Amino acid sequence: MIAPCSASWRCARWGAMLVAAAKDPLAVHWALLDNHFKHHANLVHRFRSADRAAVLRMWWTQTNEQGNPLSEFEREALIERHCELFGMWPR
Repeated sequence: MIAPCSASWRCARWGAMLVAAAKDPLAVHWALLDNHFKHHANLVHRFRSADRAAVLRMWWTQTNEQGNPLSEFEREALIERHCELFGMWPR
């Protein structure tokens, strides 16, 4: 079962994707991959200038540069940056 849409534009988007999938599933597959890589690029961009000390501080405190709690997106981005700097996921 598909969960109900929380916003009408999302419903329209998913509806359009379902119609497109019926016509050309490969095109939908590529569109989903494109979205995935755009999201990843945004993650990498978020903390691109954070050094090792800043990344560790933000991870240990679970706060961003301004001291606010990490959003879900920022948490994902911080994990990505940690992997770039330390070669592994944070503990």
